[in-house]
Amino acid sequence: MTHDATCNAAFRRHHMGRLLHRIGTLLPQWLNGPDLVRGCRDLEQLCWRELGYPRQPVFDGDLPPFLMVDADGYSANLSMPTAPAELAARMAALEPPPLPPSSLAGKNFIALARLLNLTQFELQWLLWSYCTQRFGSAILPVIPLRDATHGCNVLALLAGMPMDAVQDALASRRLYAWGFLDGRGADGEMPSLLSGWLSATDHYADWIEQPYASDSDLLTALCQAQVSLMASR
Repeated sequence: MTHDATCNAAFRRHHMGRLLHRIGTLLPQWLNGPDLVRGCRDLEQLCWRELGYPRQPVFDGDLPPFLMVDADGYSANLSMPTAPAELAARMAALEPPPLPPSSLAGKNFIALARLLNLTQFELQWLLWSYCTQRFGSAILPVIPLRDATHGCNVLALLAGMPMDAVQDALASRRLYAWGFLDGRGADGEMPSLLSGWLSATDHYADWIEQPYASDSDLLTALCQAQVSLMASR
């Protein structure tokens, strides 16, 4: 892996860590019952290193019966899931992986925010969507959204920003128009899961990681990418 690729990967890990820690903190506000338990189990197994566990926990039901005993017939060493409220408190206290001192992606995000006059929420939305695209949306707990208002509320809590900042960003649709985010479905419906609202396009994720000699070159590449995307649709 090249130095630039390594720094980009560290940049993604940092911001994905921030996203997962924030979701873990807020999960009890969004889910309840079996859905909350399932979401917390998934996060605990995903973030086991950050939580200080010596190994990834194995919970009851994770393995088929024939793997639940060792060669001597003894039961597998299962872990007990952490209570959702306790896990939320521990996730809130976690520190994300360190941010690299320099990365192409980080530099391009700063320039993009300046060139397009992005709001604080728009920049955060693009950052997390880029990270989710690279890691895969399956890494996020399943958080269903009832409608656009509920979706805005979830995003506002996640980003720690006012509801109207999210509603304005969604209403303008300029992040979709630039080809940064996947748009509505074929029938015009809004995404029904949080992961659908944090979905960057492949071409944007590729573009944001490349080197550019100047802001002018970056903006030219952005416009060319947008024209190419629109021609392919």
